[in-house]
Amino acid sequence: MGSGPVAKNYITYEQPLNERIRQFLRLEHLFQQARHTITGRSAWESRSSLSCLTDILEILTRNDVKTDILKFLERIQTNLSPLQNSTAVDRVQLNSILRQLEQHYTRLHAITGNIAQGLKEHHLISSLLQRSTVAAGVNSFDLPLFHYWLQQPAEDRITTLQQWYDTLEVIREPIELLLELIRNSTEPTTVIAEQGFYQQSLDTNRTYQLIRVTIPIDTPYFAEISAGKHRISVRFLQSQDSERPVQAQHDMPFELSCCAL
Repeated sequence: MGSGPVAKNYITYEQPLNERIRQFLRLEHLFQQARHTITGRSAWESRSSLSCLTDILEILTRNDVKTDILKFLERIQTNLSPLQNSTAVDRVQLNSILRQLEQHYTRLHAITGNIAQGLKEHHLISSLLQRSTVAAGVNSFDLPLFHYWLQQPAEDRITTLQQWYDTLEVIREPIELLLELIRNSTEPTTVIAEQGFYQQSLDTNRTYQLIRVTIPIDTPYFAEISAGKHRISVRFLQSQDSERPVQAQHDMPFELSCCAL
C-alpha cells in the first residue's frame, strides 16, 4: 500500500487531475493508515483502524468505486496490450502486469451488488457509520457496544479487524497496482521554479492522471500544486508558524512527473 518508490531523503507532493484518481488516493491513504495500526494491541490502535474502515465504507457508499476501478483496469489493459509486439519493452514484465490486471478485473467483476455490503450491515460498524458525522460522537457513553468491543482481548480484536479488511482486498489490490502503474508511467524531469514559481502547459492530446513534485526533504519549503486540463503550476512556500506561508524568492530546481497512462 505504498505511494511509489521514493528515496527516504526526498519528499513527493501529488496532485490528482480527476475525481477517480482523487478517490483512489484517498482510499490508498486510508489503507496505509490502517496498515500501521491494525495489528496494534491497544484499544486506541483498534479505534484508529475502525475509523479508517468506516471512512473507506463512506467513500464506497458515496461513489461507484467498483465501476471506476473496472473501467480503469479495462482502459489500461487496452493501452498496454499492443505493446506485447514491441521489442522496446520488457515482455515478461508486461505480461505479468497484464495478467494482474485481468485477474483483478475478473475478481471484481464477479462481485454482485455493492462491495462490502455485509460490513455495512454489521451492527457495530453500522452504528459507527451513523455516528461518524457527529463531532466526538464515537465514545463510550454514546456507543456502549463499541466500548465493550474495545475491551476484548487484543488477539480477538486484531483477528476481527483483519477479517473485515480482508473483505476490502478486492479493491485495495487493484487500486495499489493502478496507482503504481500511473506513478511509474513517466520518468521525472528536472525543472526550475523561478523565484519559487513554475508553470507548464499540458499536451491536450494526452490524458494525465497525476502530477508529482519531488524535492529534498530538508528543503525549507513545501510544494503547492494547481492543475487543470491545459496547464499546471507549482509554488514553493515556506511555513511561517501562525502567519500565512510566503513564496520562495529564489530559483528552485525540482523533479516533475506528469503521469499519463
